[in-house]
Amino acid sequence: MTADLNVGAGRESAAARTLIQLTAVTKRYQGAPAVNDVNLTVEPGDAVAVMGPSGSGKSTLLNLIAGLDRPTSGSVLVAGERVDEMGETGAARFRRREIGMIFQFFNLLEDLTVQDNVLLPAQLAGVRHRRARAQAGELLARLGIDRYANTYPGRLSGGERQRVAIARALVNSPPLLLADEPTGAVDTATGEEIGRLLLDLNHEGQTLLLVTHSPDLAARYAKRTVQLVDGEVISDTVAAGRPERAQEPRP
Repeated sequence: MTADLNVGAGRESAAARTLIQLTAVTKRYQGAPAVNDVNLTVEPGDAVAVMGPSGSGKSTLLNLIAGLDRPTSGSVLVAGERVDEMGETGAARFRRREIGMIFQFFNLLEDLTVQDNVLLPAQLAGVRHRRARAQAGELLARLGIDRYANTYPGRLSGGERQRVAIARALVNSPPLLLADEPTGAVDTATGEEIGRLLLDLNHEGQTLLLVTHSPDLAARYAKRTVQLVDGEVISDTVAAGRPERAQEPRP
């Protein structure tokens, strides 16, 4: 797999400013808050892993950053815009432009081909068809799945499906990539491949925020690890070192 992955021109617009700024963010549903008084800053080019036990607020935190949920109190600033103040339509438009999302269970549309799944965010964003097809084709080729362009997702392995999901997340060249347990639904070897891919993306400049249960994934493929317990940040540490470039698996 080529390491020279296209992470998009959209990142350049955010290069001179903090990409994510959470200030005193609390999200309460019922009872104890899911996220409690969280302050978090992510700079362009960061790779941040968010870890914690089940129910610690990891996915809630990603949803708040993506504008899929609103905080009970506090502010969420992403790419210079107050996501917490956006309405549903505005937040959806913002996500198409600024955020790519990868999910544990892929969230591909089974009745669309691989190519059409990847093209969908570009179509929703109003990108010209020729340009969108060219970008989708380039991403599929660089992720090693271009031969499946006209195949339906149900015929692919878990790792191949996750690569399709990554291509879809990158098709609009978003400054920020959010990944919620991106290796949780694949086997260990495939998880290693996905981890190396994310590392390559980050080395090319893509800002990455990922939720993971895997300490190994966090240690090897993120620059920082943020630990959440009961909705609160209990630690925010910078990795001592990690590979300069993802290594291909040995035969």
